[in-house]
Amino acid sequence: MSKALKAISITVLVLIIIAALVAVPNIYFYAIGKEIQTGSATGYDWNADMSYDTQKTSKIDAGEGDFKILVLTDVHRKNHGTFAAELGINYLLDFVSELAIDKLVKETDPDLILVLGDTVLTQRNDIEMRKFVEQMDGYKIPWAPVFGNHDDEGRADKARLAEILEDSEYGLFEYGPSDLHGAGNYVIEIQRDGQTKYALFMMDSGSSKEFDAGTAGINSAQVDWYNWNMVAMEEKYGYKPANMAFFHIPTAAYTQIDEYIMGNRSEDSYNEDSDDAILEAMLQANGTHVFVGHDHGNNFIAEYNGMKLGYATKSSYNCYFVSGITGGTLLTASADNNVKEEIILF
Repeated sequence: MSKALKAISITVLVLIIIAALVAVPNIYFYAIGKEIQTGSATGYDWNADMSYDTQKTSKIDAGEGDFKILVLTDVHRKNHGTFAAELGINYLLDFVSELAIDKLVKETDPDLILVLGDTVLTQRNDIEMRKFVEQMDGYKIPWAPVFGNHDDEGRADKARLAEILEDSEYGLFEYGPSDLHGAGNYVIEIQRDGQTKYALFMMDSGSSKEFDAGTAGINSAQVDWYNWNMVAMEEKYGYKPANMAFFHIPTAAYTQIDEYIMGNRSEDSYNEDSDDAILEAMLQANGTHVFVGHDHGNNFIAEYNGMKLGYATKSSYNCYFVSGITGGTLLTASADNNVKEEIILF
């Protein structure tokens, strides 16, 4: 056999081996990805006549000093929408991203971590969600997620994913009212000396499955629920606490923003037919900040009629990202309730 023919044979053999190494796990993962996982998690019945004390809310004592909130978004574990998925490169991207998030948490030393959706994007979404919960619980810091539009694009439905999140040791996730949009509409109260200084509204802005129907985004029932919460808190505490909202898909106002306090816009804002009703409600009820994810190339923070609208910074290297715009967004609330915003890059 000539040297050229021998080299060709070796090359073909190597390619066959590589193809087999890629094909076998892909076939396996494709098969288990078809094993539908249906959850039974559900919320409670809510109506505007309920007492506020009957609603589940988490309360965190902020102590006397600064209270730091680290906001992460769009981790996209095992993102299947890229060529990298078929070659297994997404495992490497996840590994590097985990190390980067570990370093970010260590450097910022937050009191609370928020995760604004699209945590996973794979047929094996329940498996990857469990792995992410293990990572977050490993920090031994309270953390609270919301769903993004891609999280339930897999074998597990949103109810099953909610069960996994509710099983977290340090997670604050609550399914919330069962008759509201999606799953995971809940409130976290940040308190000092027994008084609620900030209310954090965690909200589900919907799934990609709703895009064609035009029903994604924060809907009117969720706005009603927000208003009910603020009225009930005023009745209970004698004042409307300062409050922030965190969800995945931006509202229409984001599409018009072209001046920023900090950060960057590297792509258009895709509000998926979401209007600004929640923003208008917050303007009437001591709302101070709204943060979203969804558009990976944006991490700006801007003024909006006295509030601040922002994108949390994309927090991984999986799925598309813009170089220099990956990391997290840090919110530091002082004892006198002033909030400092910072963009912390990997």
